[in-house]
Amino acid sequence: MLTHINLNDRGSNKETFHVELVAENLEYQCGDSIGIVPENDSQVVTDIIQVVNADGNKSIEYKKERITVYELLKRKINIVYLTERLVQHYSTATGHTIPAGRADLLELLKKYPVKNVAQFEEILVGLNAISPRLYTIASSPTAHEGEVHILVVKDVYESEGKRLIGLCSDYLRQFKTGKQQTFFVQPNKRFRLPAENKDIIMVGPGTGIAAFRSFLAERDATGARGRNWLFFGEQKFTTDFLYQTEIQNWYETGVLTNVSLAFSRDQQEKIYVQHKMLENAPAIYQWLEDGASFFVCGKKEPMSHDVEKALLHIIQQQGNKTAEQAMHYLEEMEKEGRYEKDVY
Repeated sequence: MLTHINLNDRGSNKETFHVELVAENLEYQCGDSIGIVPENDSQVVTDIIQVVNADGNKSIEYKKERITVYELLKRKINIVYLTERLVQHYSTATGHTIPAGRADLLELLKKYPVKNVAQFEEILVGLNAISPRLYTIASSPTAHEGEVHILVVKDVYESEGKRLIGLCSDYLRQFKTGKQQTFFVQPNKRFRLPAENKDIIMVGPGTGIAAFRSFLAERDATGARGRNWLFFGEQKFTTDFLYQTEIQNWYETGVLTNVSLAFSRDQQEKIYVQHKMLENAPAIYQWLEDGASFFVCGKKEPMSHDVEKALLHIIQQQGNKTAEQAMHYLEEMEKEGRYEKDVY
């Protein structure tokens, strides 16, 4: 790791980390993602081993691979927020009556102990492997040669009254400069920059800005002639304007033709990117009529649906079309590869 920076300022409700990794000779394109398999917390792994009085150095078989109990718990299997199915599997294996719901392995072991170490090992090999997490690449292969950048927000959520942090976002936010990390490239052939002379409209609130930092850096580095319009949104201008300096520089140098910003908590009434789209309806429709591509990146719910609803309204209103005709217009854009989404 080269760089690990929290882009949110003091007083923000969020932690969003810009992470740069050395990646010599890495081949990727703007719009691709990288996949990272996180590791479990070392203290939690140690606590699990101690609770059952197991030998962390003992080698057992998992998916036709010999691995120590410690390494299995640390790097291979998911031990947090187990699915309801796996909790019930644990219940059946141990003979305990456990309420339906999700739970961490350590929590289960403390409340509903295993009979012995052999039963513990049997349960371990039945758990799911840690799933890779995909992060849209925030760098340009031309502008950031030999590196790959991602944007990671600390994922905080509640379940059954408990405040939880996403495994991979917590893992990545604790990264230190110099740490090594294995990853893979996940191509996204349906989220590609058009020809260099084509216009693009990009809607990327929050971490959705990652893809468009990649797009803009690439277009800047290659001298692309197409116009670029960015819609970005977050909570507060003073604390949450991710990549503010770069965005301002791209606007000042003409790489960005238009920038439309929506900071939802800076006024009494919440304003989001879809509201800024509606404010600019005539210009957006003209760009579309001139052949612009429209990209959306970020949260699927509810952002991408709200953005599509606003886009359909713009097409219907500005194009003097029926709702059915507006939907057909958007479907044709999608067939032509001019309406693309990278949502999660």
